[in-house]
Amino acid sequence: MDGSRRQQIVDAARAILAEDPESTLAVRAVAERAGIGASTLRHYFPTQQALHEAIFTTALGDAPSDLRIHDTSVPAEARLRECLVQLLPPPQPMSRAAADRVLTVLGTTFGSGGTAEARNAWGAHTARTLGAIAGWLRVLAEQGVVAEADVQRRARFLLTVVEGISLSRIVPVARPGEEEEEGVLDDALSVVFRV
Repeated sequence: MDGSRRQQIVDAARAILAEDPESTLAVRAVAERAGIGASTLRHYFPTQQALHEAIFTTALGDAPSDLRIHDTSVPAEARLRECLVQLLPPPQPMSRAAADRVLTVLGTTFGSGGTAEARNAWGAHTARTLGAIAGWLRVLAEQGVVAEADVQRRARFLLTVVEGISLSRIVPVARPGEEEEEGVLDDALSVVFRV
């Protein structure tokens, strides 16, 4: 029941944000929408930031997987590419509902009504993703296929490229084709693999 109750709360919060992207997600309002008491909500989400982080995880995807990063039978560049691609939304046009979820999260976070909790939750999501990319680069550095120097800077560079491609997939204005996106990702990988 814990998982379904948590999801019930997240769904209620997302519904409130869909109606009012500037909502502060007051505990009583979310609890009422979820059909539970405020103390029950606080049991599952002790802080507003925890609730916002759950909303981000639902809208933006689960924690990145290491996939085959340790599999030395696969070329290193292919392994890192595979790991990065999982961070991207699907290449086909995103469904309106999925795009709306992401845009609601962005509006709630950075719009005029954005809260510190929402920005902190976004920061936590970004830090988790950046940490995953840095971890993949450290594995490749230990294998001697990328330079050990500046792993964090290279991870930030790759995150910036992935976020840019992701945004172009979400916002349907002059979206580049898949071939162009793949070329941009390949260019970024070539920079990282230079010794």
